[in-house]
Parts: sequence; structure tokens; C-alpha cells
Amino acid sequence: MAVLRYITILLATLAAGSLALAQNSPAADAQETYGKLCAGCHGADAHGSQQGPGLAGNPGVRRRSAQSLRNVILKGIPAAGMPPFPLPDATVDALVALVKSLNAPAADSAVPGDKEAGKEFFFGKGQCASCHMVYGAGEPIGPDLSNVARELTVDQIRQALLQPSAQTTAGYALVTVRLRDKGTLRGFVRNRTRFDLQVQDLKGVFHSISLDRVAAIEEEKQSLMPPVKATPEELQDLIAYLHTL
Repeated sequence: MAVLRYITILLATLAAGSLALAQNSPAADAQETYGKLCAGCHGADAHGSQQGPGLAGNPGVRRRSAQSLRNVILKGIPAAGMPPFPLPDATVDALVALVKSLNAPAADSAVPGDKEAGKEFFFGKGQCASCHMVYGAGEPIGPDLSNVARELTVDQIRQALLQPSAQTTAGYALVTVRLRDKGTLRGFVRNRTRFDLQVQDLKGVFHSISLDRVAAIEEEKQSLMPPVKATPEELQDLIAYLHTL
């Protein structure tokens, strides 16, 4: 009994020590610091608020160097209402690492899931390939996803799958062109001049239309892509596949 009691105490002590180490890790400290100093303006999920811009999936933040981010934290941006935070070097470094991680391309992130199952879902049940191409396979109606893991973060990929209308890819805003001869054409405006416009219809065919034939151009706010219908496991596998592209 004494030996069993000793082992139990030892295991409890080791568990407590591991928890303390985890809580005192740079990542945990950065999360705590962010929650205290940054979340009020930039949002608890780092997607921004009325007081400040989002820091996650932010192209401007992604382009900044670590030193530039350090300067922003330490010196603030007075003109934008952001105060300076004279924090210890270790705390600043941890915050910079956290912000960097929120903007890392999906290709540089560790993503759980079965990528082969995700690929099967993409080309099968999910019908993603009926609109998107990957390395030449699929249909050229929606954006080509062959480089999506370098262009988006994991969080942005997830949002694009679940809320496609929240952020439309440039060049893929849907329009309906109503012609003076009562005809209509629905698709994406690929180019527009003072004299004509080029529209790619939903079958991928391009049309050049003289503006004197156009009665109205109606811009739709909803994405052509519907939210993905998948189980949580299928969704995670799909993201695991997309993060390899």
C-alpha cells in the first residue's frame, strides 16, 4: 500500500509539473498577454472589432517582418489610436510569434486529418472539382486551387468552405448581365473597358459584349459556391488535403 501511495503521489506531482510547464510556455504566455492587452481591440479570436483590425489572415500583417511587428508592439501606432506596450523582450517575442502563426500560409501549418480521404471527398462526394481545378484536373468555373495553401491560412480555408460569401475571391463576384434584346448572361466579369466587357459564363465560356448592347449589370452579393456539406471529419480531411496544394 505504501508503494502504491508513493507512485500515486509521484504521478500527481509529475502531472502538476507538466501542467505548470504548459501554462508557463511561451505560447501560453502569449495567449494570456494577447487576451489582456490586445483582444479588446483586435478581437478575442484575432478577427478584429470596431476598435481595431483583425490580426489573423491579414495580408498586411503577413508582409511585415518580425522586427516590424516588434516595433509596432513596443512603439504603438499613435495616429491609429494604438498605444505603445513597453513589454519585456521575451513577452514581445512570444506575441510576435503568435501573430506570425495567425498569418502562416496553410502549407506551413500542421493540419490533422486524412489528406487522401480529403482528396477523395474533393473529387467525389463533395463535388468540389465540378467548379475548381487542381493541377489541371476539374472544371475552370471557380478559382484554381492549385496554390491555395500558399495563398490562404488554414483559418481562411475553413471560412471559405463554411462561409463562401463572407469573402469573394477577386474576379469571381457573380453578375447577371441584362441585354437590350431581352437576353441575359450570368457569370463573372473578367475584363471591362469603356466600350465592352468580357464575361465568363457558368460553363466556362467567355463572351465579349459591346456595352451598347447592355441594359443593366446586376451584381450578386452571394457567392456561387454554397457552404460545403460535410461531416466534421470530412471537413477536417478536406482541409488536410487542401493544405497540401
